[in-house]
Amino acid sequence: MCVRRCLVGLTFCTCYLASYLTNKYVLSVLKFTYPTLFQGWQTLIGGLLLHVSWKLGWAEINSSLRSDVSTWLPASVLFVGIIYAGSRALSKLAIPVFLTLHNVAEVILCGHQKCFRKEKTPPAKTCR
Repeated sequence: MCVRRCLVGLTFCTCYLASYLTNKYVLSVLKFTYPTLFQGWQTLIGGLLLHVSWKLGWAEINSSLRSDVSTWLPASVLFVGIIYAGSRALSKLAIPVFLTLHNVAEVILCGHQKCFRKEKTPPAKTCR
């Protein structure tokens, strides 16, 4: 079980890094200047992965009422803005700088929970 968990984590990290390297290549080297099309492609891939995860039983998706879905609209707009801002930043920054800035919020939140709230942080979260 531990080997499987490590393999899943290693696979995730590899895909995460590969996607950012690919995005950096497309945005910087190929000078791709259509971030809206690029974010549409990323959203499509994310939706397909979510659908495959649902079909494989890895994620649970319940059918919702239209009013429930409308509450997700502000988050959807923010998601599109984050992808756009991220693609603009990635095209201008080096990969290590971008990944550091991209993950700094998680580090600040974890540090706040550990220092001020005195919460015990699981080792898995610390490694993440």
